[in-house]
Amino acid sequence: MRKTQIYGYYAFGFNYALLRSKLWVGPSTKREKIVELLEGFLNYLSDLDVQVSNRIAQPLVATLDKLRNSIAENLGQDLSDEIEGYLNRLDHALDAELELKYAYLMTKKRYPLESLMETPDTLLGNGVRETLADHAYRDFSFACVQIAYEQPTAAAFHLMRALEAQVKVLYYAFKKTKRLQNPMWGAIIKQLREKKNPRPSEKLLNHLDGMRLHFRNPTQHPDAFYNMDESQDLLNQTIAAISMIAAELPR
Repeated sequence: MRKTQIYGYYAFGFNYALLRSKLWVGPSTKREKIVELLEGFLNYLSDLDVQVSNRIAQPLVATLDKLRNSIAENLGQDLSDEIEGYLNRLDHALDAELELKYAYLMTKKRYPLESLMETPDTLLGNGVRETLADHAYRDFSFACVQIAYEQPTAAAFHLMRALEAQVKVLYYAFKKTKRLQNPMWGAIIKQLREKKNPRPSEKLLNHLDGMRLHFRNPTQHPDAFYNMDESQDLLNQTIAAISMIAAELPR
């Protein structure tokens, strides 16, 4: 997948219409103007990934070279006819190929699409991003993208992976000795409750245990599916839980 501006298709169509217009392209058209139009047209063909049309249009590259090397002020009849002939060959192929192109537009979410897709760290409070383990932030980022793409169950899965990773960060920050060999969420909460001070607050431990019981465990179930409202609710709760962890980590 790659990000493409819709404007590119509009600009390509406008450029092509000018090349096909007798009012714009003819023997008396300024050579520099035709060079500019052809360069834009061929660049758009490549950028918009219309491979068949791009192949058919390749003879226009040689025409463009002729124009660049010419000292004539205007296009002239021969080159005008040459360009028209190549565009005539291209017309049907271009129509057919563009009919196979689709644009999938993202619908509005509760969170800004730019934040979900490009800058998920802006959804976190000041200093919170720096407390996240690398794999926790990757999972958090993946979850945000999945919400943008309307894949709510996948988003929930990644959110719970991100939060569980941060639960482990909390555990290792407070538990320095006699650590669990394979620390799991439930066992971590149990050990931290039994630990003498310093330890996380009871409020945080209760909150994280609730997230485990009500979201993490059910999300693991093969029959669990989330809708968009539920996944966005869970994103909000995960952000809150991650922020609470960040606030209690030893400085």
